Amino acid sequence: MASAPPITAELRKQIARIERATTGSQTPQKGETVISAGVAEIDAALPWGGLPANGLHEIFGDATATGFAASLLARLKTVKSGAPILWCQTGRELYGPGIAAYGLDPNRLILVHGRNDTDLLWAMEEGLAAPGIAGVVGVLHKVPPIAGRRLQLAAEERGRFGLLLRPLDPLARTRAAADLAATSMALTRWRVGAAPSEPLLIGGREAGMGPERWRLELQRCRLSTFNQNSTYAGHPKTWQVEWRDETGDLSVVAALRDGSVEPAERWRAAS
Repeated sequence: MASAPPITAELRKQIARIERATTGSQTPQKGETVISAGVAEIDAALPWGGLPANGLHEIFGDATATGFAASLLARLKTVKSGAPILWCQTGRELYGPGIAAYGLDPNRLILVHGRNDTDLLWAMEEGLAAPGIAGVVGVLHKVPPIAGRRLQLAAEERGRFGLLLRPLDPLARTRAAADLAATSMALTRWRVGAAPSEPLLIGGREAGMGPERWRLELQRCRLSTFNQNSTYAGHPKTWQVEWRDETGDLSVVAALRDGSVEPAERWRAAS
C-alpha cells in the first residue's frame, strides 16, 4: 500500500492536534516534562503529577498571582539552564526584586510592552515559536477563543511553557464578564489570592507578620478524567499555602478545625 503524500500526512497531524485541543483529551507524551507546583499535595491532584511544560496555563488573581507565576517559571529546567522568558504586558509595573523573591532571576526576562491585548497575543505566539525561549508570559484582559487555541497549539507543538496572567481588580465589580472570560484552551486554570498570615512570635511576643500566605484554587483541568471525577466536579480544589523564603518553596497550611466557610465563599464570589 502506497504511503500518503507528504501534504496529506501533514494535514493529518494538524487535524490530530486540533482534535486534542478541542476535546481536552491531551495526555502526557513520552518523555514529557512537568513543572512542580511547589507542593507535593498539589502535584498529586494534577493528572500529570505537575503542570505540563509544553502547554498553556492560566492564572487569575491579584499581585499574588504574579508571585505564583514567578515561582512556577523559576522551576523550568530550561530557565535553570540559562534560556530566557518572554514577558509580555502593556504596563511597566513589573518589579524585578519582587519576582526575584520567588526564585525568578529578572535577568532571565525579555520584556515586551504592547499597546493592547492584540499586540501581546501576537508577541506571545511569535515567542512560543522562537527557538531558545524557555517560556512565554502574557498579562492579558481579553483572550478570544481562537487566539487561546492558537497559543495552546503553538505551546504544545514547540514544547514551550505558555502562561496567561489575568489581573483581577477587586474594585471593578461591574466589569463585563467578557473582559475576564476564562480561556477554555488552557490546560489548567488557577485562581490565586492573598490569605491572612499568622503573627511572627519571638520569645512568646509578636514581632511582625509571619510568612506570606496565598489561597490557591485549581478551577479547571482539561484532562477529561479530572473533569469527570466526582471529587472535583463543580468543586474547585483549594489549598492555603505559605511561602518559605528559607527554602524558596511553598508548604500547605493545615486547615483550621470548624473554621467558617464564609470568607472562602466571599473570596470566590469576588472572582
